[in-house]
Amino acid sequence: MNDTVTPALTRRLGLLLAQHLDDAPADPGPALLQPPAPLPIAPALLARGLGSPAGRQASQRLYERCLKHFRASLQHHAALDDAGLAAATFVLANLAALHGMRPGDDDLARVERQLRALLARAGWAKAPLRDRQSGFEQFALLGVLVGESAAQAATQGPAAVANVQRAARAYLRQLLGADAERLQLGPQGLVLEKVAA
Repeated sequence: MNDTVTPALTRRLGLLLAQHLDDAPADPGPALLQPPAPLPIAPALLARGLGSPAGRQASQRLYERCLKHFRASLQHHAALDDAGLAAATFVLANLAALHGMRPGDDDLARVERQLRALLARAGWAKAPLRDRQSGFEQFALLGVLVGESAAQAATQGPAAVANVQRAARAYLRQLLGADAERLQLGPQGLVLEKVAA
C-alpha cells in the first residue's frame, strides 16, 4: 500500500486491532457500504511510483483487473462497495499467504464482522468519501492480487512463495503496524498472539 490516501484510517485501525480485537461487539452494526467512484482511484495511486511509464501502465491495468474481479466475484456485482468485506478479504489473503492457510467463507464472514466494527470505531463513516473509496479499492484489489499471487507462487516453488510472503508481511505491517506479526486466524476470527512476558 505505497502512498495511500488513508493513512490516518489505517493507523487508527491498527491501533484498534491491537487494543480491541478481543472485545469486538457481537453486533458490528450495519455494513460499511458506499457508492463506487465514477473512475477507480487506487490503481493509479498504487502504480504511481513503480518503474517506467510502461511498467506503471501495466501495473495500473493489473490493479484495475483485480478491482473488477473483487466487485464481480466477491461482491457479486452489487451496486454499493462493501468496505468491511474488502478489509476482511485483504487481511485474510495476506494471512493465508503468510501461513499457507485456506480460509473459508465462514472465516471471511467472521473477520468481516470484526473489521466492520473496528473500521466503524476508527471513524470510517466520518472520513471523506474519496478517502473511503480509495481505502476500499486498495483493500479489495490488494486482497485479490495477494490471493492470486499466492496461488500462482505455490506452483512455482519456494522462492516464489517466499516473495509473496514478504509482500504479504509488508502489506499487513503497513496496514496494522508492528502488531501485524502477532495477527492470527482462530476459530472465532482474528486473534492476536500473546506477547511472552
